[in-house]
Amino acid sequence: MKCPYCGGETRYAKCEFCDSVIAQSAGETVSEMFQDVTRNVTQNIAQSMAQNIPNKINIIPDTNITDISKKSKSTAIALCCLGFVGLGGIHRMYAGKVGTGIVWLCTVGCFGVGTVMDLVSLIINKFDDGKGKLISKW
Repeated sequence: MKCPYCGGETRYAKCEFCDSVIAQSAGETVSEMFQDVTRNVTQNIAQSMAQNIPNKINIIPDTNITDISKKSKSTAIALCCLGFVGLGGIHRMYAGKVGTGIVWLCTVGCFGVGTVMDLVSLIINKFDDGKGKLISKW
């Protein structure tokens, strides 16, 4: 709408240019303000979603070929599954994490929770060996 005092284009009952109050029904003002708010929220959501979408999809994100362990993922998974029958921690010893492997062995895989967490980590390529290299080769 146009301000009757300065002729400036404004969206609200108060002119953005000359600060004069424009006679308008309350319903129209609320409706316009609601439309502006929803437009801004929609734009903010779209921008944040666009920023969170990765540019490329990697099976093993943010790793170099030198960051991959020589240990076998299938062997580590098989040894991890032994934790469900009371031999938890052998997969950690295989990976070079001997200290935590002994803890897992003495506590039956941290009462099963640690074994489940390690198994999931192995499956989704987030489990590393004792040198910090990712175990991802089958």
